[in-house]
Amino acid sequence: MRLLTRLSSSHSLRPQAKLLGSVAAWLVPLAVMITSSMLAPTAVAQSKLSDPESWRWFEVEVLVFKHLDADTSENFPWLAPRQLRPTHDLLSSYYAPNFWALLFDLPVCPEAGTEAESSAIRAPSLWCAQQAELDLEQRRPWYQPELMLRSLAQAPTKVISGYNGDINTATRPFLLDASQHQLTEMREQLERRRVGTPLLHVTYRTPVFTRNQNYSLRLFGGKNYGHEYAPSGYQLPPIVSATDLPSQPEAALTGSEATAPASEQLFTELNWLLEQANQQQLQLNYSDTGTPNPPPLRQPRPDNQRTEAVWELDGLLHIYLVGNYLHIDSQLELREPQAVRFNQRQLSAQVEQALQQLTATESTSDWFLRSYRLEQLRRVISHETHYFDHPKLGLVVQIRRTDRSARR
Repeated sequence: MRLLTRLSSSHSLRPQAKLLGSVAAWLVPLAVMITSSMLAPTAVAQSKLSDPESWRWFEVEVLVFKHLDADTSENFPWLAPRQLRPTHDLLSSYYAPNFWALLFDLPVCPEAGTEAESSAIRAPSLWCAQQAELDLEQRRPWYQPELMLRSLAQAPTKVISGYNGDINTATRPFLLDASQHQLTEMREQLERRRVGTPLLHVTYRTPVFTRNQNYSLRLFGGKNYGHEYAPSGYQLPPIVSATDLPSQPEAALTGSEATAPASEQLFTELNWLLEQANQQQLQLNYSDTGTPNPPPLRQPRPDNQRTEAVWELDGLLHIYLVGNYLHIDSQLELREPQAVRFNQRQLSAQVEQALQQLTATESTSDWFLRSYRLEQLRRVISHETHYFDHPKLGLVVQIRRTDRSARR
């Protein structure tokens, strides 16, 4: 009986199995065709990137400035600085040039304790290269522009004068000499009329591809806030030497705090909070102020701890083609330090923040490196001047055709 039941059930499933087999035979070629059509543009784009002979080169001039009389009536969101990843960065090697090759033209520094070293000390004009600097087998390369940029208080220059190049042989973008700038008069008028402060003026030649290639260039300059602020926008902790770091928690207390009874300290704090509330200097609420959240607990940092460069102007400029139409996608940021009241939504945290003013030895305020973003996308025409406006900063771009701008 069970055998008959199994045979009858298997016999009834045969038509369904045949139907599923026919559907699968029809869907598999369709899936292969759809996958091939989706991968085809990517394969074509990759082939263009690997073939410099087919690249379409354009000349781009960029002028970025911040407004002197910025409009403060607009309510901007509190944004932290971003760390964007560009395809190319031409300015880092320009601000911090690689002069490693020059070391090989210098004599090797004499060894310590030798007569040659004494002669070198008596002749301070003698330049020499350390043996370690000439060692090609070092694990860490000698040239690290990001480390060199950290020590700068601001960008070395705002007008970039590059070393030119040849679009017939180049395989990456390159900077042009300042003599190629055509927006010089506009930059000078901005300064002369005190309309804005130029932060960066650069001209370069670059290949332009489709949008999917994301062939972007990094633009940065102005002040380096990395000595005061972290990349997150919060203030850096105070610097102390390793010998001054407290070894025990009690070492951080002052004498009055260590000897005062806990009840007396609590009474003082409550009395001060009541006085602040009566004077309407203390306002506790649950509302979201829109400001950044308070920073994590800041521990003192040793004086030998390295910081990262955080530039006043930083961002990306992406120029791409849709058919024969040029497009500019700007993602620029202007960073400015501003006093802030952090968004404390817990009452206990608000009270603790208020009590910090009672125990502070001097008047202090919280500061945050606020980011103003210029994010605009626009279709443009070559050989025209295009202005991207923002209440805080301005962007002027010219895209000029070259002998290799036509499609090949």
